[in-house]
Amino acid sequence: MQKSAAIFSCLIVVSLSMSLISCSPSSSFVSLNSLKSSLNLKAFPGRREYPDADAVILSDVHNVRVEVNREGKVETNVYVTKVIKLLRNVNEHASIEIPVYSGNSLNGLSARTIEPDGSTIVLRKGDFHTITGSGNDYIFYSDEKKVRFTFPAVTKNCVIEYHYIMHESHPFIEDIWEIQQMYPVLDNVYSLTLPARLLVPPQNGGYGWNWRYKVYNCSMGAPAYHVNPDENPDYETVTLTWTKKDIPAFKPDPRMPPYLDLIQYVKFAPSRWKTWDDISEWYYGFLFKPQMDITPEISEKADELTQGCQTDSEEIERVFDFIQTLRYVAIELGEGGYIPSKPATVLERMYGDCKDKSILLVSLLRSLGIAAKPVLVLTSDEGKVDPSFPSWMFNHMIVKVTIHGGRDYWLDPTVGHCALGEIPYPDEGTNALVLNYDNTSEVERIPSSTFTQNVENISAGVILDKRGDADYDVGMRFIGQDNFITRSTIAGLSHDEMLRYCKSLLAGSYMNATVEDYSFKNTADFDKPFILQFNMEVADVLQKQGGVVLLDVDPFRFTGDWKWLDRDHRAYNLRFDYPRTATKTLNIMLPPGYSVKTLPAPTVIKCPGLYYSRIFTIGVNGHLGISETFAVTRRDISAKDYKSVKEFAEKVDRIRNELVMLGIEHPNPAEGK
Repeated sequence: MQKSAAIFSCLIVVSLSMSLISCSPSSSFVSLNSLKSSLNLKAFPGRREYPDADAVILSDVHNVRVEVNREGKVETNVYVTKVIKLLRNVNEHASIEIPVYSGNSLNGLSARTIEPDGSTIVLRKGDFHTITGSGNDYIFYSDEKKVRFTFPAVTKNCVIEYHYIMHESHPFIEDIWEIQQMYPVLDNVYSLTLPARLLVPPQNGGYGWNWRYKVYNCSMGAPAYHVNPDENPDYETVTLTWTKKDIPAFKPDPRMPPYLDLIQYVKFAPSRWKTWDDISEWYYGFLFKPQMDITPEISEKADELTQGCQTDSEEIERVFDFIQTLRYVAIELGEGGYIPSKPATVLERMYGDCKDKSILLVSLLRSLGIAAKPVLVLTSDEGKVDPSFPSWMFNHMIVKVTIHGGRDYWLDPTVGHCALGEIPYPDEGTNALVLNYDNTSEVERIPSSTFTQNVENISAGVILDKRGDADYDVGMRFIGQDNFITRSTIAGLSHDEMLRYCKSLLAGSYMNATVEDYSFKNTADFDKPFILQFNMEVADVLQKQGGVVLLDVDPFRFTGDWKWLDRDHRAYNLRFDYPRTATKTLNIMLPPGYSVKTLPAPTVIKCPGLYYSRIFTIGVNGHLGISETFAVTRRDISAKDYKSVKEFAEKVDRIRNELVMLGIEHPNPAEGK
């Protein structure tokens, strides 16, 4: 199981393995004339028909053939053919990567470029390269492979074609048919051919196999059914086929929900998985629980960690803090993508991936008599689990702990610097599968935090001198998601790196600032707000114009930039990482002889999901105060409110450009010369 973040990775390039790939003869290529005829076209479309597309997929065919091996296990061979016409930016789209997951093998790979004049260049054996290991999702080493190749001599309006056969030993567990893609598709076909006897009920001597699937984000009728007769009834097959034509390209918006929440696709699942309990019985009963060996070493470690604890919550916190110190390193060999290591092995290594750290956390807590269960999660950046369709939809594992009195804790063992009771935002609000002791399961929704629980507070005392230079004493306080994200970000930074980090918190126009010192508070207490303090100097914050001075003394732009609002319309909802609040308070000591002449008016701006306010005050001692608040009040904002969001951003930018006007009570006569 993988988690979408990068901590450390290793990428090893090896030579092409003939045991992995065999190349097929060029005679298996598609006849372009026949393809035109089947599409009822005189010529393939180009830039005139698709002015905004880099390419158009002429044909995308997946023919799946189901077989039963000698052990009675269902396996599949997937025959894939893809024909694409490149229209523009051709070099960016001329390289292909085919993943080969554990238990699968790739055969019959061939590819060619067809120039606009009809000449053809077929790729040779040495043009295909196998990459083993992974540089993504901080997998240290995996036996997943990727086959990469680049089409030669690509030009505008050329056609590229490739096809291959993927043998799957564990079919339909993670299979998806993507109907809609980033390019327009003229013809997309998915067919399934299987022995007819598979569909015969067991009482009649068959297997009672049932094809389980669900269609998402589009309407699809039942697949066409065709019997392929044979002289020997035992070899008779049936084919079920879907055909979808003229599918528009998927055009993503910035800051939108995950790809799979929006595109048209079909999700498959093994025949035997009719309920979530079927999945938990397979995964927990046969893969996870046999590894759950609570050895004396595990019990001794649990007792050592919890010495002096008075409550279950204290014990959980001590064990969770220990688990967070273990390095996240994934080694996924064989079925390692599903099966965790034994807890004692993880304890000895002091590293592991999400399922390794989870099984160690579960075993330590269970040895103390605390109810702890593994939980399968699909992180929110990858999509969402559909409770109505039991299937494998997971990329992560966490732990649910219940103490006496019924209080639940959701614990993600892969994060660091996280307080008990908090969960990282990719886990929040997801439908997760909680695996029970008896191999049953429940789909439960992980709680979400609110904008009042994720807070960044900035406070600064500012002393101005007559030259217009400013000295800042800054304090930043982080709560909730901002708390452990900041802790994780700065953990292990050197002194110079920390100074650069402090400068990175400032707006670009203040990058001439000099950060002089910094300090932390509550570094070891994860359940308390993290506090960062630093001092800095900024030159020339006063803009003098005759007897009037404009003051721009606020270097913190916590609303971020609005570059993602550059388009007039959007198709999909807005998605923020998590709801949060940022507040800022500046207390400015003006230099002698200066006074406030005019202040911008108090401001409150609202739109669905967003809030902003700013107010200026003058204290009895003549100090100028600025208080500002920005909040993302909910994670998702409807696309229909996009216009309101743009107007909100424009108003905030306009307001933030308003400056304080100062008067000089006793100007230096020399200044007027």
